Amino acid sequence: MEPVYQEFLDYLEELAQLLERMRETARAKTAAARAGGLVELDQCMKQEQAYSMTLRGMDQKREKMLEALGIPGEPLSRLAEHYPEELQAAASRAAERAMDRYEEYVSAANAALTAMECVLHDIDQMMPEGGRTQAQAGEAAPPPRMRTDFRA
Repeated sequence: MEPVYQEFLDYLEELAQLLERMRETARAKTAAARAGGLVELDQCMKQEQAYSMTLRGMDQKREKMLEALGIPGEPLSRLAEHYPEELQAAASRAAERAMDRYEEYVSAANAALTAMECVLHDIDQMMPEGGRTQAQAGEAAPPPRMRTDFRA
């Protein structure tokens, strides 16, 4: 058995762990947006940028490994078909775990996006219309989720 098969399984485990961390960051981002925690939100966004860089490197690694396996461009869902019989079950589980983590991340990222859109909508509602000052537009109080006690 060639070591590249096990290396790719290890790669899939690393990818699944990264996607798990990305999901947790997206959940923290959602919570920060809902709570109006700008510092926490900024930290989450910086972490997401770091994850993006890591994913780029992992994608390049994946392409090279798939070439070494002789299956460039093959989707993850069909990976196990190309593995030796004794490793097909492990390959199937690893691919499924990575795909599941990806789906969980996408769901969490969509929730974070929705929360941030709500906050932006609230900010937009507070902005004066037509360039009027807040005094002219009437002093609009910020929505409850945007009130922050800076004394804390």
